[in-house]
Amino acid sequence: MRVIEAGEIPAGVELADFKRSVHIAAEDLDDDGALQLALQSAEAVVATATGRPLTQRAVEFVVVRGAWRRWWFPVLPVQELLALAVDDGSGGWVDQPLDGAWVQQAHDEPQLVLGTSWAGHGVPGELLRVQARVGGADDSAINRARQAIFLLAKEWFEAGISIEGDEAPRLSFGVRLLMKQARYQRPCEVA
Repeated sequence: MRVIEAGEIPAGVELADFKRSVHIAAEDLDDDGALQLALQSAEAVVATATGRPLTQRAVEFVVVRGAWRRWWFPVLPVQELLALAVDDGSGGWVDQPLDGAWVQQAHDEPQLVLGTSWAGHGVPGELLRVQARVGGADDSAINRARQAIFLLAKEWFEAGISIEGDEAPRLSFGVRLLMKQARYQRPCEVA
């Protein structure tokens, strides 16, 4: 998955909510820049690990074509299908109409369905580029993801861990458990 959003993606958690929810010494909470960086990094980690982006964004997937008619998205939810394109064999893409293609069960098990009337079936090419707007659900799993973000950002901030570097810091048991509870796992890839 590659984020292709043209504008800035809004944060899924607010700095003020983070400050209210964690127990850090008041004098340590004055560095809003470091707190915001920890929150943004934690949100990126949790959204990637759970497959549930907190806010909507345009993304792109490249899928190997085959005889399948149904492909399950690896993220939840899918708000809308934006574009489809087939590779031209020389590094370019040929845009295809969306008529005959749709997203089914967008908020439970999002699937791209290519109906028999989809014009791209007759176009040669080994890859399909799928662009969609994903994220932005508000359910109990998202609440667990927010808790994981707050906990992870707090741990990183308290430990003074640099977000940059060669080796990512390890996740605590609590963060891993919250992410596991919020994780979306697609039932299959293609059918």
